[in-house]
Amino acid sequence: MGRFASVICSIFWLLVFSTFGDVRGAERSGEKPHTIRIAYVSPVTTMAPIWIATEIGAYQREGLDARIVYIDAKIAVAALVAGEVDAVVISAPSVIPAVLSGANVAFIAGLHNKMIFSFHAQPDIQSPAELRGKIVGTNRPGTPADYGTRVALAKMGLKPTDVQLMPLGSSGVMWQALQSRQVAGVTLAPPYSFRADAEKFSRLVDTYDKPYQNTGVVVRRDRIRPLADTWLRLLRALRQANLRWYEDPKLAMFVLMKYTQQSDPDVLQKTYDFETNPPGFTKDLKVSDAGLQGILDFLAATVRPEAGKAAPKEFYDTTILDRLAN
Repeated sequence: MGRFASVICSIFWLLVFSTFGDVRGAERSGEKPHTIRIAYVSPVTTMAPIWIATEIGAYQREGLDARIVYIDAKIAVAALVAGEVDAVVISAPSVIPAVLSGANVAFIAGLHNKMIFSFHAQPDIQSPAELRGKIVGTNRPGTPADYGTRVALAKMGLKPTDVQLMPLGSSGVMWQALQSRQVAGVTLAPPYSFRADAEKFSRLVDTYDKPYQNTGVVVRRDRIRPLADTWLRLLRALRQANLRWYEDPKLAMFVLMKYTQQSDPDVLQKTYDFETNPPGFTKDLKVSDAGLQGILDFLAATVRPEAGKAAPKEFYDTTILDRLAN
């Protein structure tokens, strides 16, 4: 057994025993768990906090029965509004257009405040100019992937009309489309972006210098105060998870391997390094005003002119974070 496999095996059994211990502790307390349905929208690195919290038993310690489910980003906010889930872990480019259209939802915490998208093309495409007229994979407007695609195109000096945008789905779907040569290029997030590098696809541009509000916890505004205790428990669990990302690299890479289905040690290490220096995951769970403003400015200049009249504070509520800080 190789060194990497040996480490992963050791971590697995450590997590199994520690998680069972947390469950038994919750049972001994006699407290009925608070059931909460949490949706995530893509199997990418920025979702790591919800998975780490599962692996270390943080939900159980906080008295939560967390049901983690996958929902496509294009319908996630609608599912939240309809009450099909209690919270969604999603990025601001999905939330801002929904709120501008009347959805009564808000961030109650920011989990990750770093831009992550890079644009990758077929190996024979070496410059942005070669993309003109070709098919570029994306997701539906109003999703993080579509926002990342539009930002990347703009940074390369291209307009969406210079290429043929093809709505596909999440990062995993777009990565498969790139591999199978269905598209000339796509915007990817880690770990898929590092897989693309490893497989010699052309990296034409990254967007890492842009301010960004990435994943956060989004809930219905009318449920913030009635369920304040549940949200406080959830944020305590997720804060534990974010801190463990930095404290325990082996655990972080185990979680990435398990939940993003990536097994290449080099890809896992590059993904961890990218998210750690400079840090992407928040330690205080605050939402980024600069990140929200950057997205508002871009939307106002492109597809949502009314975004120019909105302010970052319209998209989050600090009620639970204020309690967490006390």
